[in-house]
Amino acid sequence: MRKRTLAAVCSMLSVAILFALSFSGIRVPLGLSPFILFLVLVPLLMVPLTLVNKRLLAWRKARGRDIEEEERYENEETGIISLRPRPESQSESNEENKRLPILFR
Repeated sequence: MRKRTLAAVCSMLSVAILFALSFSGIRVPLGLSPFILFLVLVPLLMVPLTLVNKRLLAWRKARGRDIEEEERYENEETGIISLRPRPESQSESNEENKRLPILFR
C-alpha cells in the first residue's frame, strides 16, 4: 500500500474499533471520541500495519510490481501515473516547461 492508503486504512480501522466498543457496552464520551481516535488508536495501529505493509511491498516487488518505482511517475495532485518520471526539483520542471507554449505550462 502507499503511505496515504495506509493512513486511510488505519483511520477506518480505528473508527470501526470505536464503533465495535460502543456495541460491546464500553461508552466513550462524545468529546473524547476524536481525541482517542486520532491521537491514540491511529498511531497504535500504524506500528503493526507498517510492518505488514513492508512485507506486502516486498511480496509485490518479488512478483514484478514495485510501488516505489510507480510513485516516481505518479502526479501527487491527481494521483495519475505518467509515462515520464516527475522532476526531482522544481527548477527542473521550470526548465522543461520553458520549451512549451504558455497554454501548456
